[in-house]
This record gives sequence, structure tokens and C-alpha cells, in this order.
Amino acid sequence: MSQRDDLTKAIGELSDTEAVQALTVLLEDRGLLSPARDMPATDEELRGAVDAAAAAEYLPPGQPPLSEGDLARVALEYVAALEDWRGVVGEAVEYVSSSIDRFDPVVVPVGVLVVTLLQTEVVVKRDPRGRWSLTVHKRALRDAALGRLLAALLSHFTSGK
Repeated sequence: MSQRDDLTKAIGELSDTEAVQALTVLLEDRGLLSPARDMPATDEELRGAVDAAAAAEYLPPGQPPLSEGDLARVALEYVAALEDWRGVVGEAVEYVSSSIDRFDPVVVPVGVLVVTLLQTEVVVKRDPRGRWSLTVHKRALRDAALGRLLAALLSHFTSGK
């Protein structure tokens, strides 16, 4: 089994809480946690920015709603597939999986964490009337992990969870 397969397995074994914590640790390591904290939109506001009917086109029919942990695990799997992020993802997973209780929880909604992680793929804007819009840069999704992550994000925002 490869190092990437081992990491994917470790990510899959994280509890929902650990997965969100690992994603938070990862964003903190990459200097992206402050922008996530400062994003004025909440998950609820972002959910309102997604056209559920349009999003349904990209979602498997009958897919059950994803938990926050499911979304975090898909995001971790996506960045673990990127060679230059793999080591940091492994460290984040190891950190939250350790028996030492040293994680200081940061309360940032998981949808906001994922949008921040995908800042080059997703644009969040507020119009003059205060309404949010979420634009996903549509391109050929040869990268299956990115496709899964975008589908998971859309599912998170359209499932009502």
C-alpha cells in the first residue's frame, strides 16, 4: 500500500470532529485560517447563495446529506492528492488523532473552511443589496478528487444540514 493510500485510509478513520479539526489545523498551517475566520459569510448565507436546482445537476441522485465530518474528510482527501500538501495533511491527521488533548478548537463553519481552501476554485461575493453569490470556476474536472470535493460542498450547501 502506498503512502497516499495509507493517508487516505487514516483520513477515512477520523471521527467527524477529528476531520473538521484536521481541516482547521491544515488551513492554519497554510495561513488560511485567518481569511476563513474573517469571511463575513456563514454556512447559512453561503447555502442561500447556491442554486439548489443547478447544483442537483452535479450531484448523484438520492445522495444522503453529508455530515460536516464527511465534507471535511473529502476536503482532506482532495488536498492529500496534491503532492505539495500531502505531508501537511498527514501531520494534521496525526496531530488530531494523537491521544494528547492539545487542540484549541476554532469555531469556523466547515463550509467556510472548504470555500477558503478552494479560494482559487470558488469565488464568494456580496452584492450591494447584501445577497451572497457563490461562483465555482467550471473547468474540465480531470481531477476526480476535486470533482468529489465540489460535489460534497454543493451537497453540504443544498442538503439543509
